[in-house]
Amino acid sequence: MNENISSATVTDDHNDSKDVLCLRSLSRYQLATIAEDTLNKLKAGWYRPSEGPRISLAEDVTFSMENSVVYTEDDIIKKKKLILNTDETSPTSFAIATSSYPEIEVRHCTTLQAAQSLVAEIAEDRVGILNFASAKNPGGGFIKGSNAQEESLARSSSLYSIFTQTRIFNEFYDYNRRGKRGIYSHRIIYSPRVTIFKDDNGKLLSSPYHVGIVTVPAPNASVVRQTELVKSTMMERIRRLLYVFEANKHDTLVLGAFGCGVFKNNPLDVAIMFRQHLESDEFKNSFKRIIFAVLNEDMYQIFKEVFTSTDLSHIQHETMSIYLDDDNDEQRSYGNQKQQYKNRTKQRRKRNNDFKQSYDKNYNDFHNYEDEDE
Repeated sequence: MNENISSATVTDDHNDSKDVLCLRSLSRYQLATIAEDTLNKLKAGWYRPSEGPRISLAEDVTFSMENSVVYTEDDIIKKKKLILNTDETSPTSFAIATSSYPEIEVRHCTTLQAAQSLVAEIAEDRVGILNFASAKNPGGGFIKGSNAQEESLARSSSLYSIFTQTRIFNEFYDYNRRGKRGIYSHRIIYSPRVTIFKDDNGKLLSSPYHVGIVTVPAPNASVVRQTELVKSTMMERIRRLLYVFEANKHDTLVLGAFGCGVFKNNPLDVAIMFRQHLESDEFKNSFKRIIFAVLNEDMYQIFKEVFTSTDLSHIQHETMSIYLDDDNDEQRSYGNQKQQYKNRTKQRRKRNNDFKQSYDKNYNDFHNYEDEDE
């Protein structure tokens, strides 16, 4: 693989570990309360941070809602053709003027931490972040207090207002609900100037910031369980989401371990796919800077190895031993999970029985000792 990509920077310096630990210690009830507060502030159209004046949300939220678009499968193909065929001198060109491979960083941090650090350095309209979306439920389970990447974004921003519009809901969520289970469609939501007004912990920001967000579901490997179908679908989906970033002139991106949580995609495969696309002729000149924000420690190590290695062959087996048994369908099967559950139940019953026997013995010994003493 290309040595320019393999010179990626790997850093932990940007990770605010205290914030991460605080967020992860919040209960579902607390997270659901933060989500409810976010919805209330979006409905009101303003908020007041702990310090500083009242901040209006209404105008930016309306802009994002009105200008969000659902790219269909055919739209994305046509958009790519438009990028390739547009005159570079035209002011309406969608092409991004870059002439080298992007600077790539792998950070052990959240998506929001990476995004906020970027907008502090460069113009907001250049920054785009990837939302690892639920295909069927706007914002995933954020209203009920779930806590994955999409839920964190929805709790902190104006995304939910965008997703619940009738137009967006019907073209994306309802469409996927009627589609093939687990694979989902290649449809993608692009939302410009999304307002982020809370941090990962639900704290109101004294100054909100704005980013473009690409919302797309990964294939659900835990449901499909057809390795080659999942891999080919993921490869094409990554390609298409990069098209959308490029078409909307975002040259600075926040990506991550897309689909590697509850959807159970192999993080090594996903990291390699991203690298292959970013090295390809299609995208090698499309972006200037990319941060892979990876919060899970094991996945962070995998992405770090993929983007810093000049030879990936030696890490394929040893890396996955950290996280997954690659392509082990039997291990993922329902029957295997059922057997594991039976084994755990048997062990738990044995521990309870051992404890009861030990308790009864100690009880009897104690009272026998008392009788003898008397």
